[in-house]
Amino acid sequence: MAKRNKDPFGGVSGQSEDAAPSPFKIDKNQALKEIQVSLDIWDQKNFVKKSFLQSLREGRKNNQNEIKASHWNFSKKSKDYVDIHLIWSKKVIRTLTNVPFKQVRVALNGLKAFYNQISSIKPDFSNPDVLLCYNETAKNYHLPEKDIRFKNDIEIETLDPFAGVKGKDLEIVFNCIAKDKKIALDELDFSIEFFDQLDEVKHKKNLKNSRRKPKNFSFSYKTSDEYFDIYLYWGGKLIKSIKKVSKQRARVAIVSLRGFIKAIHSQKPDLNDSTVREMYEVSKEKHKPKLSSTQKDKKILSIEEGGLSYWSHKTHRWIQGKFDKKKGIFIPPKENL
Repeated sequence: MAKRNKDPFGGVSGQSEDAAPSPFKIDKNQALKEIQVSLDIWDQKNFVKKSFLQSLREGRKNNQNEIKASHWNFSKKSKDYVDIHLIWSKKVIRTLTNVPFKQVRVALNGLKAFYNQISSIKPDFSNPDVLLCYNETAKNYHLPEKDIRFKNDIEIETLDPFAGVKGKDLEIVFNCIAKDKKIALDELDFSIEFFDQLDEVKHKKNLKNSRRKPKNFSFSYKTSDEYFDIYLYWGGKLIKSIKKVSKQRARVAIVSLRGFIKAIHSQKPDLNDSTVREMYEVSKEKHKPKLSSTQKDKKILSIEEGGLSYWSHKTHRWIQGKFDKKKGIFIPPKENL
């Protein structure tokens, strides 16, 4: 009786080329899997980390076991804004930057819907994003790429991967007024907290010798803690002050200062208010471009000082050019911003 050859794979066989999923379908399934992980992380769901043995089996170190969101990360400028990525075949196809915190989940769900609606059999190449995804798969698997040109004058309604969510220009959001407003509010928060602890800690230490002193109030008398001078600071400058305010009324004044500053609209400041207008001019002067050890080109200065920078009354910030180190030239600022 002839011996049968043993199957080294135990009878397991692979799928034929016709039956196996296409690389494009594989990338679609992976995209759906990863966007769900990104959504779960955004929703702060708990993940069970893999054990040490599981990590060894997968050839990973234990400290590389943390699950990260591939489709989003916080903006470098502010934790209130998020960059969201369209990812396909392990590559970022494009990024929507500076999405407001409240709209992040809408955009992530938009990505999920976008991935779901891509046909792995007949992709809709009229959508530029689908075409980019398809060609990324083609590059990875050495397949022919699709070369389709889109005419700019023809408007075609296509599915937006980010569900219509738009990112913000943080240069406008965090203009000169917004920057000084944040500093002023932080100082007032500290002043209020410090004021509220006066009675609690006055027996434990000498408040007048404390390392950090509040900027928005001081003692009116050296020998008494019953009267205070209250200050409105903005951009490092004293704008207004009131003297010899009783302790009971002093806190009201400090809290009112905070409310006044918080109400200032950094995008549309009320310049009819004389105090706001004075603060506005302080911000304008404080943030005026200056020469430094790293910026020696006089073109960075304001137009009044012989440079090219100008103050925008639309966005309340200095519009500056920049030096291109690679080309060795100064790029002038854009006009009418």
